[in-house]
Amino acid sequence: MHVLMIGQLTGKEYQHLLPEEGAFIAPLRAEGLVKDIYLTVDKAGKPAGPVLILADVTADEARERMAELPFIVHDIATFDYTEMLLPPAGLTDNQ
Repeated sequence: MHVLMIGQLTGKEYQHLLPEEGAFIAPLRAEGLVKDIYLTVDKAGKPAGPVLILADVTADEARERMAELPFIVHDIATFDYTEMLLPPAGLTDNQ
């Protein structure tokens, strides 16, 4: 199972936390937990929130593993966690 983490920025300044956020995520990418990271944008094209795709976890496991994410610890973003499955073979090129 994969988990889609969709974040909404709280409005607090976050630029100073980007190095810490990157340092937290780097080993999780290396182990394969964090598959992808994106940013949603508002109508003006400004960042509205981070989106992460996590592999091989449930939503509860994702909450636990990501609890120390600097954006969560410092109340920079709140997240919703949605569990996802790969579609059946034949719908995509995933076999």
